[in-house]
Amino acid sequence: MVTLTAARILVLSESAEVLQAVGQAAQPVGALLFQVEGEADLALRVHDLQPAVVVIDADARGASQTEELALAIDNVRSGALRPQVLLVGGDDAAHRVALVRALAVDAIVPRPVDAVELAVEVRTLMRVRATTAEALRDRDLLNHLLELTAIAGDYEGNSLVDEAAGSEGPGGDPTSGSGARTNEATPTRHRSSGHGVAAPLERLVHRIGEWLEVPHVVISLGPPTSCRVAAAFHARGSAGSGRSLVDRRHHELVRRGQLELTDPATGVLTGEDPATLPYVGVPLRAANGEVLGVLHAWGGQRLPNEGNLRLLQVAAGRIGTEIQLRDAHRRLEEMVETRTADLTALLERLRGVNNQLVEANRETIMRLARAAEYRDGDTGEHVDRMSSYCQAMARTLGMAADEIALIKLAAPMHDVGKIGIPDAILLKRGRLTPEEWETMRQHPLIGARILSGSGSRLLQMAEQIAATHHERWDGTGYPLGIGGTEIPLVGRIVALADVFDALTSPRVYKDAWSIDESVAYIHELKGKHFDPKVVDAFGACLDELLEIRSGYLGIEAGSADVLAVPSISEAQA
Repeated sequence: MVTLTAARILVLSESAEVLQAVGQAAQPVGALLFQVEGEADLALRVHDLQPAVVVIDADARGASQTEELALAIDNVRSGALRPQVLLVGGDDAAHRVALVRALAVDAIVPRPVDAVELAVEVRTLMRVRATTAEALRDRDLLNHLLELTAIAGDYEGNSLVDEAAGSEGPGGDPTSGSGARTNEATPTRHRSSGHGVAAPLERLVHRIGEWLEVPHVVISLGPPTSCRVAAAFHARGSAGSGRSLVDRRHHELVRRGQLELTDPATGVLTGEDPATLPYVGVPLRAANGEVLGVLHAWGGQRLPNEGNLRLLQVAAGRIGTEIQLRDAHRRLEEMVETRTADLTALLERLRGVNNQLVEANRETIMRLARAAEYRDGDTGEHVDRMSSYCQAMARTLGMAADEIALIKLAAPMHDVGKIGIPDAILLKRGRLTPEEWETMRQHPLIGARILSGSGSRLLQMAEQIAATHHERWDGTGYPLGIGGTEIPLVGRIVALADVFDALTSPRVYKDAWSIDESVAYIHELKGKHFDPKVVDAFGACLDELLEIRSGYLGIEAGSADVLAVPSISEAQA
């Protein structure tokens, strides 16, 4: 079974959410988490700590040094295994592709970061790394055993597992009848289509027979009362298959779980068949100590010396591991296949449910926002346009992807407080009296109260927008009279988007302004009504805003769009 204990994870990121998600993956399995700063620190830690996984945040400082990062990750000690690489993708697609190519990335988690997805990917890579390391250790052990047990002669192949060998199969009985294997005492190649556990076991018993110079080597598996021959070597010309010997010794050794050595003198005195002497029986144990079966070797001239006996016990341990690996790998493959299918289906269901929820929320929000706009005599398209304007300006200002998505959904609710304004005031054609105007100025607070008290980030942002979208940068706005950065950024963005759409759209009391006149007016109020930074973002994405506007109005974005233009004072009124 693969263990993740004491694995090390290096993280190149300043993001708290990335570090927290990786920590959530590391803590339950006892992995150690190290944060690094830049490619130089990463190179040093990779060499010293030999991490299982390296997490690279594409937005972190140093992540732009693509070649240096690649060299740092490859900076492993001689003979060490290269770590698995997980990339947390940034907004720059070209940079992300460059990192994937340079670092040979094993997995990618996109932004915005899903903590659960990131933790799952980290644990998966840890398991892959642990499984790979275990496979390499097994390979090295097999090749080392082959070197220790090789005798003079031409033996083709350098791995006991990689090559297929002749086999009767685990369910057969290679020791009896016409199925008995008769091998020369010199090395030979066995051809068969078997590639399972039988192939390495056949190779092992063949090499053990040659190494100990004994004519018979058999592996038996099962409980004491049920002996199943898994592999057998019988040198050509040797007498008998020894089935009765294997059955009897299997019963004794599996039950006792102890090494058995019987020399010819002792064996003859106890009534053993001289053809079965000398005899060596080594229990085959699982990692938990359970006896899986027995490695039998008999015949020859003498018992193995102390050095050969130690190697024989190593071979027995390897056989037990091989048997367990077969079952463990099969179970692991089945489990991974099942869990992957379950996870894929679950993710698809979650995506579908999430999409439905997002769409339901969006539709509810837009209907609520349009209800307020219709009371004011608007067609309702105002909230669609200005929310798209807000999204474009937020992107230009460099807001996070999740914040950009939220402002598009939250902005339409900026005037929801108009629901609480009496029709006599809201729909009045003429100028409002001071008392009526004071009532109208309460709609931001009414909207904030309607939206307050929610645990939803969306409604919390909508509450901020409703309360502050009529505040001004110079502090002369309403209802709170705050200014500058006291006004939340989302409120400052919505304030400009709201005015721009109002200026460029016809109303019952005015015609639409031209684009040039509207832009000039907004720049005139830079640093007064509007945040200078937001005005700069407005200018930078103006072409995109006009594309959005043309999509709703059915006009060319570059058209003159000149209507009767009222004066600045009329627009303010």
